[in-house]
Amino acid sequence: MNGASLLPINADELEAALHPKQTEALDAYADLVRRWNPVLSLVAPKDLSRFADRHVVDGLVAAQALCDIRGSRGCEALRVADLGSGAGLPGIPLAVALPEVWVTLVERSVRKARFLRLAQRELGLANVSVLCADLGQVPSASTDAVTARALRPPPALWGQAHRMLRPGGHLLALDRVVRSRQAAAGLADAPADFPGGSIARRQWAKMPRLSAWHGLLVVTKDDLDYSGGKSGN
Repeated sequence: MNGASLLPINADELEAALHPKQTEALDAYADLVRRWNPVLSLVAPKDLSRFADRHVVDGLVAAQALCDIRGSRGCEALRVADLGSGAGLPGIPLAVALPEVWVTLVERSVRKARFLRLAQRELGLANVSVLCADLGQVPSASTDAVTARALRPPPALWGQAHRMLRPGGHLLALDRVVRSRQAAAGLADAPADFPGGSIARRQWAKMPRLSAWHGLLVVTKDDLDYSGGKSGN
């Protein structure tokens, strides 16, 4: 890949401890995107030279949150739906970094879905499947977590995510990018309505070579608890 390998960029800062084989897989993924981008317009052409920094490492922002969710739910295989996956972001980087997490890449474009299936085969990702469908076709209560990156504002995304999530499930929305730690610390979220859900946390991850911080908003479906009982009603 152009530029440095992913491992030094930094798994430590994103709390995604990548092994060399995982780093190789992410490099191979970036190469696939570069080769197919002229045909499928997977990412902006200007981003190809900084694909690792701008897209792959960025996709790993949600890795630690998914690990925490898996631990809190006590499930052997956390099931995640990556909505509007496009080039496979953030779903493929997360599937590479977290082989114990099962990721369904949801993409409405037939051509992009074909690319995602190609990437799944080429990278040997047994924990990835591809669903070529509109968001409304994703089965209800079928997933433990939903990820999305720059798809829609979180409140607009929540209506679809809430329907897909199992009781106690989580939406992980990668949304805001700011230019400094101070800006991240001082930024307050505007009041937002998440019917049947509540904001569990907002965290920020540093994108080292972009001099930027990317925000991850986690919203929990709180109308039922994990065991099926009412939660605080």
